[in-house]
Amino acid sequence: MGSEESLNRRLIQTLDRAGFVNVTPVQALGVILIALTLLSFSFYGLTGSIWITISVELCLIAQGLEMLNGRIAKRAESQSQEWPKFLDAIHSAVWAGSSLQEALLESRNFAPSGFLFPLTEFEKDAAGEMSFEECLDNLKTRLASPIGDRFIELTRLAHLSGGRGYLAALRSQTAQLRIENATWKEIQVKQNWVLSTAKLAVLAPWLVLLVLGSRAETAAAFETETGITVLVIGLAASLLAFKLIKVLGRLPSRRRVLL
Repeated sequence: MGSEESLNRRLIQTLDRAGFVNVTPVQALGVILIALTLLSFSFYGLTGSIWITISVELCLIAQGLEMLNGRIAKRAESQSQEWPKFLDAIHSAVWAGSSLQEALLESRNFAPSGFLFPLTEFEKDAAGEMSFEECLDNLKTRLASPIGDRFIELTRLAHLSGGRGYLAALRSQTAQLRIENATWKEIQVKQNWVLSTAKLAVLAPWLVLLVLGSRAETAAAFETETGITVLVIGLAASLLAFKLIKVLGRLPSRRRVLL
């Protein structure tokens, strides 16, 4: 039972990170099963070979997982790109005379997408009997972001020192973050082009096989023992290639050092 709950929690977190906030794990798995079933009937109807159908579907599943991971990474980077606007809004609110707590709440409309829930919970904590530092600790846990960690610790130091130097430090962090984001974006644009080309190169032969499999003699050739062996070796090589692309093409992520 515990393993099922853990799996369900991981699926929910994955869907949230990918931006599918209103999709439940059951709905996601249902859509995937229906899509795979329709593809199976289509591929088998086209080729008449169960082995070609299975091989192409497994490659498509691997490609789909890579696309999901890419979506998660892209969304995380998009949130990072939105942080400077959020910090600018907080800076303006503090400059106008708002307290640190008020500035956080007043600037929620400028927060990165996906941060509405943590900020809503922060407001609930602040309305309760929690101290400002405890509210910051909870917000830090919910944001789970290396950029958020730096901002939270900066805000904590400003609170403990009575707000002295906070505006200057916030401006400095915002400027540094913009430079950092620009560098990351330039690297990722170049990397994504290379990785997309590599993944397409792995998938392309299977799409060609699917087209050629519509000919009866081609499908019959892959129903033999030799044909099945070729498919298994090719499939193993393709899945290994997907894994190598993922490992070798992975950029170092921003690490949380202020836990």
